[in-house]
Amino acid sequence: MNAGRGGDQQDTGLEALRRHYPRWRIWRGTATGGYWALPPPDHPTVRHLIGASDLGELARLLAQAQGWHGP
Repeated sequence: MNAGRGGDQQDTGLEALRRHYPRWRIWRGTATGGYWALPPPDHPTVRHLIGASDLGELARLLAQAQGWHGP
């Protein structure tokens, strides 16, 4: 759970990414404050944890990772 005024927006953004990429594990680190995504085990090209300092950057990286193997 996120504290503060921006928490609801961040939670909404995370939920939107989770719906868009349902097979990925996506979360915000409680200790780091960073955003993280782990690809599904059978992803054809991405085999590592993806990290970003903000939600927009994570969304961009996920879109790029999805583009690596098509729609």
